[in-house]
Amino acid sequence: MEVTQSNFEQLLPEIEKAINGCSFLSVDCELTGLKVALNNINAFDSPEQYYKKITRDCKEFLVIQYGITLFRYEKGENRFRHQSFNFYVFRRNLHKYVPDQRFLCQTSSIDFLIANGFDFNKLFKDGISYLNDTEENASKKLLTEQHEKRLAFINTNVDENNDNIPIPESAQVFLDDVVRKLEDFLDGKDTELYLPKCNAFLRKLVYQVNREKFRDKISLETKEVEKERVLCATRIKTTEERGKDEKRNFSDSLNELNRYLGFSKVIRLIVKSGKLVIGHNFLLDFLHTIEKFLTPLPEDYNDFKECAGSMFSRILDTKFMSSSAPFKSQISTTILGSLLGILTEAPFGLPKTEVESGKVGYSTDNPKEHEAGYDSFITGLCFLAMWQHLGFVRNWSDEDIFGELGFALLKPYLNKIFLMFLTDNQYLHVAGHDLNPSREHVFYLTFPKEWKTDNIAQLFSPFGSVQVAWLSETSAYVGLFKKEHAPFVLQTLSKGDVFTITTFARRQSQLAGIKIPCLSPLKTRKSSEPPGACRKRCKTDNSGGVIPKRSFEPIEEEMDESVSETENETIQSSSSEDANESDEPAVKKRKTFAECDSWD
Repeated sequence: MEVTQSNFEQLLPEIEKAINGCSFLSVDCELTGLKVALNNINAFDSPEQYYKKITRDCKEFLVIQYGITLFRYEKGENRFRHQSFNFYVFRRNLHKYVPDQRFLCQTSSIDFLIANGFDFNKLFKDGISYLNDTEENASKKLLTEQHEKRLAFINTNVDENNDNIPIPESAQVFLDDVVRKLEDFLDGKDTELYLPKCNAFLRKLVYQVNREKFRDKISLETKEVEKERVLCATRIKTTEERGKDEKRNFSDSLNELNRYLGFSKVIRLIVKSGKLVIGHNFLLDFLHTIEKFLTPLPEDYNDFKECAGSMFSRILDTKFMSSSAPFKSQISTTILGSLLGILTEAPFGLPKTEVESGKVGYSTDNPKEHEAGYDSFITGLCFLAMWQHLGFVRNWSDEDIFGELGFALLKPYLNKIFLMFLTDNQYLHVAGHDLNPSREHVFYLTFPKEWKTDNIAQLFSPFGSVQVAWLSETSAYVGLFKKEHAPFVLQTLSKGDVFTITTFARRQSQLAGIKIPCLSPLKTRKSSEPPGACRKRCKTDNSGGVIPKRSFEPIEEEMDESVSETENETIQSSSSEDANESDEPAVKKRKTFAECDSWD
């Protein structure tokens, strides 16, 4: 069901009922951009480094569509009922107590959404507002402070803000006209008078003149008429009456702010329910959900994990699940649409699903890919297929799989979010410790900017195939596939004329400002030579190409199954890097990631 500002309040009770009654729910977001943070990811980043790079973009781009599908298991009928909501989300300006939001758009993302039928007119005209808790509390604080100042003025008749502004000559005619109108108003019987429209500066001058000439006779209030702000004059009431009016206005402002929370109420209901939340390639959607609708993302990684874990006790990323055992060996691609196709065929299959009676949902017979509601629906279907498969291989019945007992099958995948482009199948563990894989087989290499991947591969050829993760034109991390050769790399390559090499651990210490006296922590065997390696100094020609003293053919070998499917991709940039700066690439040589093929 499509949800906009016009029907949100009406549908909110139904949404709350569906959340509280579901077995689990799946979500998906459409964003105004992915930016370059994904391009800055290095294959050997830690989850903490990954988080710090990605969070920069979450503060600049917007969630503009949020899809939620709620699945409810009917035990007696052995089927899942589902209903979906597709929310258009956009925060418009409310008043001066709520900051006017600024955001970025990425052209490729906007073009992609337009190509898939996204209705931007509906978004900007009828999108649902939202605030996170920090923004809500700040707005309440400002409203309360202004309310208390106005009450103090009413009770004491002393205005704290009594600094007069010199009246420009150009404004004098307008103000004289206002004074005449106010005098006529006092002589007449009208209960209120709307003054001529004017800008904010003139309104301030009108308040000043009224305070000087009609302090005990006329009260002014700014109101919105036909989407424009105008001044309304009324006769001064008693102190008690004015106090009641102010309290009523303050209550109305708080109610308006509560309505402005909008879509944030839905996310708070999900958090309160404690239900299992499913996403696909969930990291960006998860971070944006917290940042936009709950609370600003902490800068500290451990604080983030504590914060996220306290709000979402059970989340599951279907991309991580499908990239892990036992599915990894049976699934050739984890792009969402393709994954659904694989999971509908043997040895997998979808359990029986139907739309909730009298409700609105999606069907795979009428695909609407990259509409957030539909993508949340097929994310839930992918999860159901894999969940069911875990039970079938154990000869469990559907009732056992999808009952309370079946949730134990999901334990290896809970609270682990897939991290694209990292080696060693790393993930972000929201509720536990992240993996800490050895990096003793990884080296930090600097070289002439003329060098290409082939030059690096030739340099390391005595040690077999390598993975090159570019940092800049002149630096990269190089990982050995044959990790047992790592102890011999430095003693063989430490005397290059045009390149420098050090261990990954030493480079990370340099970036952290930690001094390590030892050249390398790697152990070497004095009694044996590195397999196929030359102990003598490596030479280079004038162009920077490597000329080994002895020639070795590279050792061809298959990639280890534990390496992620994107491990062989190289991340290149075109700007040089200072040795003391962060290992982040600058301008990339590969395309910006589009959601349709890279962020699924």
